[in-house]
Amino acid sequence: MAKKFLYLLALFLLSSRIVFGINSSIFDSDDKQKRLILGTSDSINFETIPNPKEPYIFSALPSFDEQIKTSIKTADARPEIIRQYLHRFGSPLEPYSDLIVILSDQYQFDYRWLVAIAQQESNLCKRIPENSYNCWGWGIYGDKVTRFDNYEDALRRIAPQFTKIFLKGNHTKDPLEVMKTYTPPSDGSWANGVSQFFDHLE
Repeated sequence: MAKKFLYLLALFLLSSRIVFGINSSIFDSDDKQKRLILGTSDSINFETIPNPKEPYIFSALPSFDEQIKTSIKTADARPEIIRQYLHRFGSPLEPYSDLIVILSDQYQFDYRWLVAIAQQESNLCKRIPENSYNCWGWGIYGDKVTRFDNYEDALRRIAPQFTKIFLKGNHTKDPLEVMKTYTPPSDGSWANGVSQFFDHLE
């Protein structure tokens, strides 16, 4: 009788241990699944997880588009605007796009003046006296022609005269005002043409 009792007791204890072990493994498995869902490992520090009941603010990184726009705004687009404009008309001034902006800044006038007047006077250097490199009608009166060694020489010599005689430091001066001294005989067509080319270069 005693042996039968001990056998039953041992069987009971063994069964309880098996059941408890199964339950424990289930709980451990659930815990691991929860950690996997959270994307964490066994070494997770649960104190670092924000409380869902409390407000938690994440700072957004600037978008890629905004970075591109900022880069474009901070870059000087003027030489490229001039280059594309001169390229469209097949002008020999195209290689001097950077120089045109540099000289305009140096002598403090709108960068479009040198291009717009060259367009009005010579169709961007395509109608000029032979071997003159004079695209701006500068010092051309009848048979008298002012000549330059090359286009760079012309730009460097004409730019300071623009400020001294016509623009006088005012980089937004009205073409009508400039026309009065640049080409007085004009009936207004010169100023209208220059204004139109200004708009194209905007």
